[in-house]
Amino acid sequence: MIQKLSRGELLIIQQLAHEIWPICFKEMISKEQIDYMLDWMYSTNQLEENFDKGHEFIVLKAGDENIGFASFEIKTTKENIRLHKLYVNPNKHNKGSGRKLLYRIIETGINHNCKSLDLFVNRTNPAVSFYKKLGFKIVESIDLEIGNAYYMNDYRMKIEI
Repeated sequence: MIQKLSRGELLIIQQLAHEIWPICFKEMISKEQIDYMLDWMYSTNQLEENFDKGHEFIVLKAGDENIGFASFEIKTTKENIRLHKLYVNPNKHNKGSGRKLLYRIIETGINHNCKSLDLFVNRTNPAVSFYKKLGFKIVESIDLEIGNAYYMNDYRMKIEI
């Protein structure tokens, strides 16, 4: 089941990120960078600020267990939906969980007359293959300094919807 979260439920996102990130990113970036990015992107203030700017947060549940989450933003002026976050507990990978979250976001985009969906993903992340299998194309490569001498070395990927 996929549930849309209210502003008061953003702690769920924070908890899931702190469970998932150290496992998923341990081969891609240092523990120090993981900690830095979790503090930066998943602080209560940052999540609430994103929510207030129009980011929507959804959580995927299996029974009573939260197993994954996503956040996205509808950019109506560009007829685009931007996927900001999509993470699934590694123990639940390869079971269609990420696909379910992504399809819900695509459905939302279609309902808002969006023409495309884009996202940023670390260039060494195995998720690049996941997105390619679903039809996403790499449209650019970006190195973004995020502070503390850390960089996000990402692809921007896009799919028409």
